[in-house]
Amino acid sequence: MTDDTIEDEPPPANTAADDGEKKNNHRKNGKRRLSKRERKNLKKQKTSAAAAAANTTAANKTTTTTSPSATEQHSPQASHASKPSTVKAQPTLEEYHANYIPAPSVKISKENADSKSLGKWFPKASVIKSKVSYGNDYLAKLAKEKKKQQQQKNESNDNSSANTIKEPKASLVLFYQYVNPTWSNAKVSSFLAYLTNIAQTHRTNIGGRIRVSSEGINATVSAASTDDSDVDAEFEAAQTLRHFTKDLQNFDADAFKDTDFKYVDGLTADRHFKELKLLPVKELVFYGIREGDCATTNATAAASPAVGESDNGNKEVKGGVHLEASDYHEMLKRNDAVVIDVRNHYEAAIGRFDGQMAKEKSEEQEGEGGATYIDPKMRKSTDFTSWLAEEETKQKLEGKTVMMFCTGGIRCERASAYLNSQIGNKVKGVFQLKGGIERYLKEFPDGGFWRGKNFVFDKREAISAGNVNGDGGVIRSGKKEGKKEEEEKMLEWGAECAKCKKPWDRYIGKRKCYTCGVPVLVCNDCMSQSSSSTKKKKKGAAAAASTTSAAAVEDLKSIRCPLCVSEGVTVPAEDVEWTDNGVRGRPRTSSFSEGGGEGNDKKAPADGAPKKSESKAAKSVLKWGGGHAKKKKDQRSWSRRPCQFGAECVRKDCFFYHPERESKSKKET
Repeated sequence: MTDDTIEDEPPPANTAADDGEKKNNHRKNGKRRLSKRERKNLKKQKTSAAAAAANTTAANKTTTTTSPSATEQHSPQASHASKPSTVKAQPTLEEYHANYIPAPSVKISKENADSKSLGKWFPKASVIKSKVSYGNDYLAKLAKEKKKQQQQKNESNDNSSANTIKEPKASLVLFYQYVNPTWSNAKVSSFLAYLTNIAQTHRTNIGGRIRVSSEGINATVSAASTDDSDVDAEFEAAQTLRHFTKDLQNFDADAFKDTDFKYVDGLTADRHFKELKLLPVKELVFYGIREGDCATTNATAAASPAVGESDNGNKEVKGGVHLEASDYHEMLKRNDAVVIDVRNHYEAAIGRFDGQMAKEKSEEQEGEGGATYIDPKMRKSTDFTSWLAEEETKQKLEGKTVMMFCTGGIRCERASAYLNSQIGNKVKGVFQLKGGIERYLKEFPDGGFWRGKNFVFDKREAISAGNVNGDGGVIRSGKKEGKKEEEEKMLEWGAECAKCKKPWDRYIGKRKCYTCGVPVLVCNDCMSQSSSSTKKKKKGAAAAASTTSAAAVEDLKSIRCPLCVSEGVTVPAEDVEWTDNGVRGRPRTSSFSEGGGEGNDKKAPADGAPKKSESKAAKSVLKWGGGHAKKKKDQRSWSRRPCQFGAECVRKDCFFYHPERESKSKKET
């Protein structure tokens, strides 16, 4: 989720290498067979297109020139129905809220029947499948049909947009909200039941991830247009999310009255989440910080004392002053300021706020100017407290105007409050970017002082100036214009493949660091050496070539992130038993120590790592999803293996393959 994000889930990434690893029984000639529903929808589109072609051009012209009916003039939803228009005006909030039907309230149930375990971190999650989902094959087929229709219109000199094949669209809303006072357990349960009911019965075309705790909510929610609606696809998806946020305000008007909802509209349909995950958690963002050092109030105007007393006499720690994007941009020009990147290092590797330093230097030629960029080089949020405790860090910040930023703003809330509680009296002030990088790039479409890409935790993967739809999806082959300039920019801030050192800034294939588990940048060429590609090559390749390819795959598995390389970390993450959410570690054997020490006889990583005699474990590791991803992978593997008990197996939930059950279920359907 932006960093309205879920840090413990892997970034979504679909790549050519990933697709090669997935086996699909419906693939023929390298293409997936469309599902029954997708074929039905496509047939419907073709039928409507054929009917439109049968109409005369004169009839089409009449449609475009006829003035709107009285119903269309007075109905906001009708005004956004699929009809010809040259310039699409941005709808108002009143238009979006037209025809709004409030979500019904629900009774609190003691136990959610739909709850399921998503690993040890989310033992009571709820997963609701979205009723709307568009596969890549279906969208590709639709694009071909649309292109074909456009060619036919060009040949017949038909410039009207009537009866054009409807292209599905998606929208996103990113937000978080800390509540004060905190919610009771009963209210949290009521809220989760309310959200479940909305997704199941009221707004069935939404998906995403929502974290809920007594502190509040942290969410990334998507909506997609439906096939059977006459409303413009982009408007329909955007309206669904405005109605959803209105539902939240109906549940607790005081809590959500000032929530900063960041809407992203007009996205391609593949940016929609296929399911909605409701995740009950203890903390919205885990920092390992005491409750007394957390933000309970947020300053929005002039800076106020970092630590004070509330009305009831308790210690009250204030977060940073929230600055609008334009004000933050101006403050970045100050020489007495430092700007702290509160995100993880792997996010900072592909984009950051350091354009002000390069710009000032080129203009004045008197050394670096503007706010000094600082990357704490964190693997996860819990590293922030140890970084701030270092003397070197305190010296860098003392007497400075401290600016902070993150993807969407939520990580700055806790980080700014903690910094205020520790060294608030030694700095000139603490400020944070309201709405995060998402809001800044919307305010400055040319990028402003931002350089590179903003890593996000949704289907877009990473966004940049002028690329709101993001990079997510299968990597397309072919030459791109301006590729050389892009690569030169990547080299400036060190975005490169961890294996071949070629300029690269996409996290694909879910490759993780061998020694700490964070995502690693691996280019498409190196990804082609994956195990699935190797198996294909082995069919007709020589034994020597197979051996070389297998060795290359092994090298790819033991690749390390730049942070581990610079710190000399060599001990595999799997050789360390981590506690306290991966912050503290203890060896499974006595062959190494966390800060370095005696090694063992295992082979060192292939990227020039030191020998094991100099072995050192990472200070922290990143564990994705609490283990449920591995469990799902094992289940997929087991489902291809016949059960040894066959028809005598009495377990209805047996993971292994039962051909007799499959044939029985087919007969019933």
